[in-house]
Amino acid sequence: MWRSGWLAGLLALGLACGPGQAAPCAPPGWSEARADLRAALLGQLASAASEAEGRAAEEALWQLWSAAPGDAAQALLDRVHDRRRWYDLAAAEAAARALTRLCPDYAEGWNQLATVLFQRGEGEAALAAIAETLAREPAHFGALSGRALILLGQGRGAAAQAALRAAVALHPWLRERHLLAPAPK
Repeated sequence: MWRSGWLAGLLALGLACGPGQAAPCAPPGWSEARADLRAALLGQLASAASEAEGRAAEEALWQLWSAAPGDAAQALLDRVHDRRRWYDLAAAEAAARALTRLCPDYAEGWNQLATVLFQRGEGEAALAAIAETLAREPAHFGALSGRALILLGQGRGAAAQAALRAAVALHPWLRERHLLAPAPK
């Protein structure tokens, strides 16, 4: 079982980008340490026996993904979150784009850009940013569920269900799981 102190120590080192890929702004060795923790947390999430266990593993993954690789990247990520909180979506988008330029291999930078674009009503651009997220972090259940929600809104039910099934396969306790249609017989 992971320990929050161990997680905090890894996060303090800036060990959080895509699996096996180092962002140019990441310190040496971060991807290897992050990969083991990521795998353990994904395993805990998939095997969680209760919603509480699932939420704990989910939160730990979000902490891992939200620890940007370096101080400059973290400042940009924090700015995205702050500007989104105040619905200053133009500033949030500018910070997210700056983050993806600074650390192009950092999956959460792309995911935050996708979130901002979705909030701005730019579904196709958000889907493109989600594709970038998933290219760097294929297990990003948040990006997969975001893809499903956008596709549902576009009336693309079959594609939305495929994305949602992929997300629930990773995270059985996903909040959006109630949107799953019964499996065809």
